[in-house]
Amino acid sequence: MSIVLSAGHYFGKEQQCNDAGLFRLNITDYQPETLIQKHYHENAYLSMLLSGGYREISTKSEDIILPGEVLFRPAGYTHANHFHEQPGRCLNIEFNHEALREILPDHQLPASLQHFRAGVLEDLYKLLYHFFHDPNSDLSEEYILHCLADMTAVVIPSRLPWFGTAQKILENDFDTHHTIKSLAAAVFVHPIYLARAFKERTGLTVGEYQLKMRTRRALQLLITTALPIADIAYAAGFADTAHLIRSFKSKYRTTPLQFRRLLK
Repeated sequence: MSIVLSAGHYFGKEQQCNDAGLFRLNITDYQPETLIQKHYHENAYLSMLLSGGYREISTKSEDIILPGEVLFRPAGYTHANHFHEQPGRCLNIEFNHEALREILPDHQLPASLQHFRAGVLEDLYKLLYHFFHDPNSDLSEEYILHCLADMTAVVIPSRLPWFGTAQKILENDFDTHHTIKSLAAAVFVHPIYLARAFKERTGLTVGEYQLKMRTRRALQLLITTALPIADIAYAAGFADTAHLIRSFKSKYRTTPLQFRRLLK
């Protein structure tokens, strides 16, 4: 008889969580030598091992899971776990089935266990950084959508008539924050399809490209106007001055104020 875990419930001790509607992120800790009996979750979820190690035991296989590796467990997948002698810590991304149906009408999640070696789902590692340093970032949802695109069969053709329009929106509209879903609606394509295609064509996610354009716009305004830094942040579409400073320094290795002083 297997134990059923409802939405948001795990055997480990929850240390941090963030509910984003489409998915729920949390960190769970496990004591050394923890043995978790057979169970399954009502919702599908991804689980990345951050530290420690454990055995994943199911009726079909038994695997050793190492730090950095990711498992996708579909809803109803029965398994047991045995953590090693070191404490374990996992990042879990649990999907909201109702919200997921709205963006995955034609693309189904895998029906069986998927085991990804460390580094394969690159966007999950970006998600991990944002979860600790900027948990309310809109990029979190974007990184999840990119992972879904990687996990489902999305084929991108060579010709994308809508792509130029999507780029122009991000390059010129600084008054609106565009998510993958809102941009997809503007150019009449599926969000998962747009996420995969945009990343393939530009090497950046929609959010990363949007941030690049906003930082570039701020640079232009620093050069061509005498506007205060706070006004430039607003004009370039940043939420506040702090976000502009952080992004500008990451891109140009200096703050907007220091850059302006250099120009003088």
